[in-house]
Amino acid sequence: MAILPMLRLSLVGHKDEEEDVLALLQDLGVLEVEKINLEADSSIEWLPAKISDINRELSRLKLNITFLRDYIKTNSSIIDLFVPQKLPFSEEERRRIVREFEENGGYSTIESWQSSLEEIKNSVNSLSQDKELLTPFEDLNFPIRDLKAFKYVDVFFGQIRKRDLEEFIEEIRNHLADISIVKETPQYTFFIVIAHKESSGEIRGVFSKYNVNIFNLEKFSGTPKEELSAIDNRINNLLRMKDRVLEEIGQKGEGLLNALYILYDNYQNDLIRYEHLSRATHTENMFLITGWIREKDSPVIKDTLERRFKDLYIVMSPPGPDDNPPVALENNSFVHPFEVVTGIYGYPNSREFDPTPFLAPFFAVFFALCLTDAAYGIILAILSAYLYRNLIIERQRKKLLQLLFICGLFTIGVGAITGGWFGNVSEAFRFLAFLEPLRKRLILFDPLKDPITFLALSLALGFIQIIFGLFIKMILNIKRQHYREAIFDQLFWILFLLAIVITAGTLALESLRYLNKPTMYFTLIMAVALVATQGRHQKSIFLKITSGLGSLYSVISYLSDVLSYSRLLALGLATGVIATVVNELVKTFSGIPVLGAIIGIVIFVGGHLFNLIINAFGAFVHSSRLQFVEFFGKFFEGGGREFNPLRKIRTYTIEKEVIE
Repeated sequence: MAILPMLRLSLVGHKDEEEDVLALLQDLGVLEVEKINLEADSSIEWLPAKISDINRELSRLKLNITFLRDYIKTNSSIIDLFVPQKLPFSEEERRRIVREFEENGGYSTIESWQSSLEEIKNSVNSLSQDKELLTPFEDLNFPIRDLKAFKYVDVFFGQIRKRDLEEFIEEIRNHLADISIVKETPQYTFFIVIAHKESSGEIRGVFSKYNVNIFNLEKFSGTPKEELSAIDNRINNLLRMKDRVLEEIGQKGEGLLNALYILYDNYQNDLIRYEHLSRATHTENMFLITGWIREKDSPVIKDTLERRFKDLYIVMSPPGPDDNPPVALENNSFVHPFEVVTGIYGYPNSREFDPTPFLAPFFAVFFALCLTDAAYGIILAILSAYLYRNLIIERQRKKLLQLLFICGLFTIGVGAITGGWFGNVSEAFRFLAFLEPLRKRLILFDPLKDPITFLALSLALGFIQIIFGLFIKMILNIKRQHYREAIFDQLFWILFLLAIVITAGTLALESLRYLNKPTMYFTLIMAVALVATQGRHQKSIFLKITSGLGSLYSVISYLSDVLSYSRLLALGLATGVIATVVNELVKTFSGIPVLGAIIGIVIFVGGHLFNLIINAFGAFVHSSRLQFVEFFGKFFEGGGREFNPLRKIRTYTIEKEVIE
């Protein structure tokens, strides 16, 4: 349960083997490659072009994936919207699927589908526009081709706003043209104007004046009804063609989509590998790769590389004083999920403690106190366990589910001793009254009836965690041989704060009154010790004393930190109150025959589900906040970066071997 020791790994070999070395390291997933710049570096001229080619291929794959996903029905669930699952394939299946894709011309098949559907779409759109042009004139019973045969007359098909119609007709007739109304709608009127060719220019001027929309029907020859019928037939034929293409996509598309997923992940990992290649240093014939590995992986790395590459020079060394190695955490099965919380705040540096084991029990208890409902804990634990077993995602991404499962178990325990089972469900509903004696037998205190006890418990836990944080800092200073800081800045404060609390206890409890004077004297001694030591960095005696006296004001800061834990009371009460209100609402509707039962069930399920989701989120946020601000502030330095080795990263697929 600690930060793993790291080693610097340096590899020197012939340039011809560099890509193979990196490919093997990527398969192992154990080396974080560092960027190094040396004057002797000779860049790989072909690398930028190679990276550019891969990016182009990834873009092409992404477009094809997007196309197929739009037309292929997948058995996705609501969960997939939040946590997209990955398709499991073995290495043998990957190779087979990619080989079949290439042999059967997968790209050309997909792109021909795209081309066909695009052509059909454009043709249907064009025909629909033609239909829109002709529809207002569908009642005309003469062929449009006949209108083109007039030698001295022009025929215009148009549309005008209804409010301008009377003035427009008058002006048209003033130019010795004839107008016929073909169709009217609430806003527009469709018409035909027949005018002598010599008057066409003036007629067009009238059209412009009234913003008339003129339709060009020259490409049509039959009657409007004949043309509309032909258009409908062509559209239907195109739609049948589209259905055939979609049917073919439905039959073959899923297999091709799987191949695209695999190819995308393959190219993505090629890109990662070639980008890491640019971090290495090169001479004309040699390469140098350097980075960080976990010390525990060193035997496997050395053995694997030496067996595969006989001429590879391997050097492993511990970090130097100026090095800043990445941080890799390793914890037992209980603590491991809580690395999620540590990761949100930031990783510790390589020279301090991993805070995860210290925060884990506090976080779980605080989370449970925020929910205080055993039934909610059962639901949370069951749901987390189900998702953990059924979601096809990497093991690392399942840590949050493990964390919620543990917190659910703690919530069951805390809920039982505080009497929360869907709020007061056994008390609220008579048919569950037989459970009430069992519920009461488990209760230690009821937060709604005894909030002072809940508040005292919350503040006590907060005080314990703050003292524990100071203790961790003291141990860290002792480990670094900073003995004065450990004694003066941590031990003295721990003793002083404990003395204040014990003294307050002797004043509050009659049975401890006899300890009052000794504890007061001890508190005074510790206060003097703090005054004498907290200003030790100052030069003059006066500044040492004033600085020491000023340091006692930090008691207010510690008190403020302890009071922050009262949020546990607020959230715990909120969960219980909302649950009780939901039950009361259900009771309100229970008297309505038949319909009341249905409404009651909907309110009960919806209300408690809402309460669980909102307050579980609040429990996570506020429990995290107490760790980050009140607890970490006492000892955590941070500034570390997570160990991020060169490894295979997959967007759409996952190795069958890594699924749990």
